Amino acid sequence: MEKLRDELPGNLLEILQEAASVLDCRSRERLAAGIETLLGENHDLAVRAARAELERDALLAAVGRQGIVYDAGGGVVAAGPGEEDRIARALLGRLDVSLGYPGGEPVPPGELPGHRALRGERLASCRYTIHDPGGEDLHAVVSASPIIMDGAVSGATVTWQDVTGEEQACRRLAEANTLLEGLFENLGDIVGVQRPDRTILRYNRAGYEMLGMTPEEVAGRKCYDLLGRTSPCTVCATELAVASRKREVVEKFVPELGRYLECRSSPILDEKGEVAFIVEQLYDITDRRRAEDELRESEATARALLNAPSEMIVLLDRDGRLLDTNEMTTRRFARSREDLIGRNILQFFAPDAAAVYAARLRDVVASGRPARFEDAWDGRLYDVVLYPAADEQGNVIRVAAVARDVTGKKRGEDALRRRTHDLNERVKELSILYEISRIIERRSEPSLNEVFREVVRVLPSGWEYPEDTVARITVHGHRFATERFAETPWRQVSPVVVRGETVGMVEVCYLHERPERDEGPFLAEERALLDIVAGRLGSMIERFQAWDSLEKSESQFREIMQQSFDMIYTCYNEGGIAYISPAVNRILGYTPDEIIGRRCRDFVVPGSLPAWEEGRTKIARGEPVEGLEIEFHRKDGSVACLELNESPIVRDRSVIGVHVVGRDVTERKQNEQLRQHAFDQIERNIEQFAILGDHIRQPLQVILGMTELIDEEAATGKIREQVDRINGYVRDLDRGWIESRQVREFLRKHELA
Repeated sequence: MEKLRDELPGNLLEILQEAASVLDCRSRERLAAGIETLLGENHDLAVRAARAELERDALLAAVGRQGIVYDAGGGVVAAGPGEEDRIARALLGRLDVSLGYPGGEPVPPGELPGHRALRGERLASCRYTIHDPGGEDLHAVVSASPIIMDGAVSGATVTWQDVTGEEQACRRLAEANTLLEGLFENLGDIVGVQRPDRTILRYNRAGYEMLGMTPEEVAGRKCYDLLGRTSPCTVCATELAVASRKREVVEKFVPELGRYLECRSSPILDEKGEVAFIVEQLYDITDRRRAEDELRESEATARALLNAPSEMIVLLDRDGRLLDTNEMTTRRFARSREDLIGRNILQFFAPDAAAVYAARLRDVVASGRPARFEDAWDGRLYDVVLYPAADEQGNVIRVAAVARDVTGKKRGEDALRRRTHDLNERVKELSILYEISRIIERRSEPSLNEVFREVVRVLPSGWEYPEDTVARITVHGHRFATERFAETPWRQVSPVVVRGETVGMVEVCYLHERPERDEGPFLAEERALLDIVAGRLGSMIERFQAWDSLEKSESQFREIMQQSFDMIYTCYNEGGIAYISPAVNRILGYTPDEIIGRRCRDFVVPGSLPAWEEGRTKIARGEPVEGLEIEFHRKDGSVACLELNESPIVRDRSVIGVHVVGRDVTERKQNEQLRQHAFDQIERNIEQFAILGDHIRQPLQVILGMTELIDEEAATGKIREQVDRINGYVRDLDRGWIESRQVREFLRKHELA
């Protein structure tokens, strides 16, 4: 088209000059008129061609790409947006920047996209990395195509798009996925993913270690098949979760593993509300169950010990109200245990005796020391002991009262002292268990170390000779001991076990030799007490570790949400927006504090309200919403288009709110509109090329027809020769029209239109 614009006027003038000498006046006038018409239309064609070139550049800008045009010799005809662009310099082979493949290998000069296109190759959406020593690396998607004319390569075009932001986003997403995978694999608990029919997809590392299998051996098998069974468990958490579509928890003993497991199955629903996957969490609660069984046995033993003696035993508060009692007391008072508990024990005595008992109770509470005395009641003699139980501050909060019928002293003072002593030891064991349980169960405890210090401090009081008893707790190499602790031959030890692994031990020693009992100088009940304390410490360590893991997980997920490029928010039906990520400042111009508490609907552009309400209707039915495009008002008054993906928040089978992830697609929507407008203009230009060719042929046919009226054969031949030359130029114009159609198809093929 450039050749036609530059050469056609001169050629037509030359034709006119050569033909003027052989034509008559009328023929010259008609020929001149035809050529002037042709020249005018040729000028209009040049203007249209220049306009098409400008529209081509506008199209490239509208679709967000840049380009380089080479001639047949490899020379740069045009480069946009300019050779100062780093990507353009790399594609042109400049030495100050380097072009490399995605793997990092440099691109040789002869393999540059433009050079490959000049050799006839076509490149579609190839990725390259541009390294600039003075700045950050860039990433571009490059396409190149040869320009073919008359069957030969007459040049090449190279277009590119800067995808650095997309590449960085992909890398951040990959890093986030790696982090989540690492969290999944390194959870201490066993976590597995299975289909609703119990087909295992995968476990985390703890699951494979528990089964002693590899991922390849587990994948695709049923969960019960891994245990060597042919049918599911009688009570299956997965089956319950599939039916209820909510998390189900089942505790059971697995004989194949010899362990008690707590199975938690949580369903993952698809967009239709059907169960797509089941996330199964398995907790080894063997030690906890055993400790609970031991505690129940200990409590049963204590209850049996309380009921076995013939003494009356009651547990009182500071004011004398009954908190617990044994069967002997119920028989002595001829009342049930339920009728006695809650009453004040002083009301069962005469006023004078009640005053004496009240004074003794006050003395025990005030001094913190036990009191022992003998008293007569209803003609029988009783040996009564009031034993205080103090809290960690040393304040007496309970008093145990033991009334022994000593009327038959003939049984012997030795037997009487021995039984009283044994009973006091059981009371001491109950008290120490209560005290240790209170220390372990405190939620406000600052650290495990403080718990160990308090437990080891109160531990000696549970033994028969507390003044001669020392204790030590060792956990993970850290030692917590009472004053004067020393290892002696008179020693009891119980291991501290956490999730099946021994992490420490609890030791109790007598500093001096004592009489032989059930286990050296120690009682059998003292062995049971030591084992219970060690078991409770192991359970406490497991609970603290679980709290720490939960806090770390919550912190990591909160940080991921805070750094998200998309706008993430949670909105409840009552109370409005409860949380919104910092990305709202970049997208809408508001700070999170300006949004919290407001309704999201207040920011929706009126034209988007119908689509917005339709999304709310789906959420109210418990259905997720994907790809919802809504326009929002920015703080500066402009409009932003966001693509929303929404998930309902369901509690007690009712939708109470929604979780939303919003992505800003404003620039993408604008680019789509500009791209469509530019392509429509190219379509119109192509049509005008075809019409213009027809307009040029019509005057030529007139000129050719006029030659038939001229008698001079020489002049007629000359005119026909020049008309053929003009027809040749018109055919060049037709080829330009065909090439324009090829450009259009190229743009369509590469999604530029």
